[in-house]
Amino acid sequence: MLYCDSCQVLSQDEETCPRCGGHKLRPVTANDPVLLFTAWEQEAEHIAAAFDDEGIPHMERVQEGGSASTILLGRNRCTQMSIFVPFGEIEHACDVMRGIHVLNDDAEEDSKAGNPESSKRETADKKDDVPMSRGKRIAVRIFSVIAFILLIWAVVSAADTIVNGFKSMFH
Repeated sequence: MLYCDSCQVLSQDEETCPRCGGHKLRPVTANDPVLLFTAWEQEAEHIAAAFDDEGIPHMERVQEGGSASTILLGRNRCTQMSIFVPFGEIEHACDVMRGIHVLNDDAEEDSKAGNPESSKRETADKKDDVPMSRGKRIAVRIFSVIAFILLIWAVVSAADTIVNGFKSMFH
């Protein structure tokens, strides 16, 4: 089993990381933090409390943190959290998660197969489970910035037209 240092996920494929597509994989060690589960913040707090009770070291990280709304308004309760545990504690962590009824049988099989990330909650839309490539993410951000600039231009132009209309009515 190989480990990607940048994504902190396990890979059974000997060539590439399943998340970022990177080629710099190395053998995993017992202390490497591994992405175990992704959950909504409230569920992540429940899992973290169970891990604390069992003495399992863990770390939670906000997914895609750093967005404008997160920076301006702080974290909201509807954010997704990634939960990491040391590789040597995966089995114990999965047992605890089964004990608090977070993992189901399908997720248990995936975890035993060495793919703990696949224990994500099933969603109605499967597109959410597939991570975007770096290039696609950059393209979406560029498109978003251009669309935002065009929106601001349209609002300013409309306001200018309205103000000029009022001016012509009073002159």
